[in-house]
Amino acid sequence: MKLLGIVVFCVHCVYGVLWPQGVVHYAINPKDYDVHSQDEIMGTFARLQDEVCVKFFNTPANYSASPEHKILYVSNPDKRKDCPPLSYDFTKSIVDMPIGYKCINQKDIARIVHDMLKASIDQSPSAINSYDLVKQFQDKEDVVSRPTLFTPSERNYINAHYHTECGALSQASGRRLGDTAWPILMNEQQIEYFGDKLWPLGVVMYMVHPNISSNNPDLVIIKHAMSTIELASCVVFQRVTPEDVLEPINFLWLGPEGEDMPELGFTPGNQSLNIRSLANGAPGHTAHTLNALLRALGVHMMSNRYDRDNYIKINWKNIARGKEHHLEKTEEASWLQHIPYDFNSATHAPGNYMCGNCADPLASRTVIPLQDHLWQRTLSMGRRYDLSDGDAKLLRMLYAQQCRVRFLKDVN
Repeated sequence: MKLLGIVVFCVHCVYGVLWPQGVVHYAINPKDYDVHSQDEIMGTFARLQDEVCVKFFNTPANYSASPEHKILYVSNPDKRKDCPPLSYDFTKSIVDMPIGYKCINQKDIARIVHDMLKASIDQSPSAINSYDLVKQFQDKEDVVSRPTLFTPSERNYINAHYHTECGALSQASGRRLGDTAWPILMNEQQIEYFGDKLWPLGVVMYMVHPNISSNNPDLVIIKHAMSTIELASCVVFQRVTPEDVLEPINFLWLGPEGEDMPELGFTPGNQSLNIRSLANGAPGHTAHTLNALLRALGVHMMSNRYDRDNYIKINWKNIARGKEHHLEKTEEASWLQHIPYDFNSATHAPGNYMCGNCADPLASRTVIPLQDHLWQRTLSMGRRYDLSDGDAKLLRMLYAQQCRVRFLKDVN
């Protein structure tokens, strides 16, 4: 039996060096790294956050660094090729983490990131001496069935020290993004923003026009999307009919007439939706129906996120007149920082979203990834038939409390 014990003594500690809430805001100097190197660095960060509870977020352009809200700055001002051991200064607003050109690979980047996180722990006053706590993470070691960048001991060490910042064991080591059973808590601003946008108890009532048969192709598409969401979350879509004893007060009405897209989140009363528009979206947007239903659940489009300017560019001149509002950025209160920006999200706009001249390949480009090796992101955005791991995690985060109340009602 392998025993793992950690004893850390805090001597001459620098206070407040753990990354707040386990979130590392970072920026990469584009003058020091080409597009491929930047993709490799960001790809490594994305993979590492599947292994530990710490999250990495590309910093918004208007993000202001401070001693309380630091930025990890990845650069190579000396044009070094190698990557010698570094010492990190967490007393400043900007923490420098240079990466040499020969170290632009996931294994070496992971080693550098581990050293940086370990330095933040070693200088923290919250060092632990708890075998039981570390053992909780060690017990998850057997579920890892794929190669990892961090060793088990490295994962255990980081997760054990960051578990409070990350949010009560929000993600034990080795767990996939969508598999965590511990919802990450939202802050007060986010709770207030989403509070009246969530369907009570996580149950969405809907009715179908009596002239629409159960095998109507558009209805089949919509019901398949509803099932996809139900399988990935605790949300339930409940169909009701006029013959039911209790007719719902708040519901979605699917018929031949109505709005093309639902309102954002829960809306009191009867919300009429055009069934054809709900099932068939813009050309190339195969995830349109999922995106529309997620909007009804209170989920903004990924490509409208507050921090989207760090990942995509909107070509406003190619957008159809009168459709510009579909690509406006959301307000900061809606930005859930624990959810990484996800090009694979069902809510991400395709490259030709709301195009004015869709027949012209160049004039139809409206959503352009800032870093897109061989057009891989452009060709995949908005083209999926299920939820991404990030979509599922976002729904569970938003509806955890509503579903918990429903489950308790069922038990009682």
